[in-house]
Amino acid sequence: MIEFFGKVFCFVMNIIYMFFKLKKTENKIAFISRQSETPSLDFRSIIEEIKKEYPQYKVVVLCKMIPSGFGGKIAYIGEMFRQMNALATSKVAVLDGYCITACVLNHKNDLKIIQIWHALGAFKRFAKSILDKEGGASSKTAKAFKMHRNYDLIAASGDKCVPFFSEAFGQPEEKFIPIGIPRMDYLTDENAAAGLREKIYSAYPFLNNGKKNILYAPTFRDREEDRDALKNACEQLSFSVDYSAYNLIIKHHVVDSNREEIFAEGQKTVGELFTGMDFMAVADAVITDYSSIIYEALLKNLPIYIFCFDSDKYIDERGFYIDFFNDLPAVYSDKADDMCKKIEEGITASPKKTQQFIKDYVNKKFPSVTKVYGEIIDELMRGVYDNRYNYTGGKNE
Repeated sequence: MIEFFGKVFCFVMNIIYMFFKLKKTENKIAFISRQSETPSLDFRSIIEEIKKEYPQYKVVVLCKMIPSGFGGKIAYIGEMFRQMNALATSKVAVLDGYCITACVLNHKNDLKIIQIWHALGAFKRFAKSILDKEGGASSKTAKAFKMHRNYDLIAASGDKCVPFFSEAFGQPEEKFIPIGIPRMDYLTDENAAAGLREKIYSAYPFLNNGKKNILYAPTFRDREEDRDALKNACEQLSFSVDYSAYNLIIKHHVVDSNREEIFAEGQKTVGELFTGMDFMAVADAVITDYSSIIYEALLKNLPIYIFCFDSDKYIDERGFYIDFFNDLPAVYSDKADDMCKKIEEGITASPKKTQQFIKDYVNKKFPSVTKVYGEIIDELMRGVYDNRYNYTGGKNE
């Protein structure tokens, strides 16, 4: 049934798209996302670069999450028409996730599509790697709606990520550009970090009390029993911290609640002002579990601790591209009090292992990754990009 519906949907959408394609192609770049209602940091960085260095190009930004419920999904069709118009009249489209219109439509030959995935690094299996598995789409749905098709270039944060992303997207490795992604500039910018610290301390002055800050950023759990287990783990962690020497920041996943719970000076404060990445500006240690926030923490030179209280269940159901317990430069524990003790004792992963992992998975190859993306987009706009940043597997090195 889904195959039939998919064929009908794609046929009808392409018939409608034919009329949009009658419009003239402009010197325009479209940024399209359904990850959030506002442009991501990666999008904002590239847009600022384009407007500054290439003002001759028009920029259009379409960020709209698919609403829940049948009515919301029907209403989203209007957004898809706006996406069609943007794709039909642009020379370059930049995505940060799966975009239905980008994948199912037959585009003009001069449209180039760049996929800059919203997660840094390759960690948990996703997309085509987990079809027909827990948390994944069905293979029939993926085929019917042509999941991850039509990409010309796909970003990657390091060479070792390429085979994993290639499997997830079902795309050849040669399409990947493992030069990093724009947010890496932000993560390694000390001026940006200083500005963030000032904002965070202004909002939460008790975090600047001379004690060290521990950031706990767990990944999302989509089932009630798993959310209950996470709630219990958060409570255990909050009971185990030595507040005479530390403050604790718990930042929940954006899909979960996006709340921040801060324990300092004998009180708990709840807010929703900053991201987990923001809080790294004031963090001295990062605790996580199965989140790709580990890569961001590595770029900030922060020690990583893995609170793996439900690892047996999570790993069996989802799976990882890497050896979870051996490859990561992190310290592990499944108990909150033991985790806090290891932080207090200053136990960290091997510096040598950490540096090698960074080189393999989050290798910022240029002083400004954002600048390079601006150059690539400009060359794609002019039809002169020569694939010089594309992955070769070491063939040309």
